Amino acid sequence: MKLKTLMMSLAFGALLSACGGPLPEEGVSSGDELGVAEQGVCEGWENGGRRCTWKCSADGRWIYATSNVSYGGCTAYANDFCKGNAVSVCWSR
Repeated sequence: MKLKTLMMSLAFGALLSACGGPLPEEGVSSGDELGVAEQGVCEGWENGGRRCTWKCSADGRWIYATSNVSYGGCTAYANDFCKGNAVSVCWSR
């Protein structure tokens, strides 16, 4: 049983290390990124993420748009929702 748990932990760790962070949205340079997204939430537009997802505060929950947000408009949509600057914005599935 311990060997099985160890193997599962190693496999999960390898999977997490293979995942990359979100790519900057169109019009936002890497210096202007709003924050580093948590792995597992943000896939990026190029990897099929089409749902605008954001956090209003560092310790807040991830929130996503229920309506369609066009590419290039996610940051503005998130900032409008947060009534200020969102901490982290990305594209998820």
